[in-house]
Amino acid sequence: MPHKRAKASVRNATKDKRLDLPATSDKFSDTPGAFKRLMKAKEFAAKKAQVKKAQKEEGGKEAAERNIPQIRPGERMKAFSQRVEEEMRGTFLKSVRESKPVTERKRKYRDNKKERERAKKQSKLEDRTDDWGKLRDDVKFGEVADAPPILKSIPKARGAAKKALEAKSAEAMKTTQKDGYQSEEDENMKMLKASHKRKLSNLSLASRKALDVERERAIKLYRMKKAQKMQVSGLTPLV
Repeated sequence: MPHKRAKASVRNATKDKRLDLPATSDKFSDTPGAFKRLMKAKEFAAKKAQVKKAQKEEGGKEAAERNIPQIRPGERMKAFSQRVEEEMRGTFLKSVRESKPVTERKRKYRDNKKERERAKKQSKLEDRTDDWGKLRDDVKFGEVADAPPILKSIPKARGAAKKALEAKSAEAMKTTQKDGYQSEEDENMKMLKASHKRKLSNLSLASRKALDVERERAIKLYRMKKAQKMQVSGLTPLV
């Protein structure tokens, strides 16, 4: 009967057969638990990547199959060809934009940008370390100087040179107080007036009179023109 137990001899024989059998699971392995978890995580990541890759390939195939245009019932071949060309025009342009020349152009742009930034940093570093760079003139090979250099800033006098400059300034101030002229240009004007006086003294009486008449005529003409200009401008002429 099904519910009847086996004899004790049968049960003991079966029990003896199960003794000293090899282990079916490695429960008592000496491998560190952290290493086991790391290996399992690595296996899981590899399986996940394979699944994603398979899904992507299947999705791409499905999308490609979906995007393949099909001729419609009652549609002529010429109309179907035109429709296919219009639908594929956008895909073609997109593939051209994403092609290698564009990627190559972007890579060159990034390389050039990095090179410019590197050169800029190097230039700043050289300017910071070169203390005499601002005082150095860039002279081309074979260039000939046509004139002595021009000092943009006057150096300050020190020591004996300063005393000599102060003495020269004091002497110039005394000369200015004596004759009333303050610059070399005023001195030239003084000499010019003296020359005119000498010329007038050498002229005859008739020549002096003619010169005075001409002077009065020039002054009168100037005053007339000045009055005309003031009238045109709406101003009152001076009497």
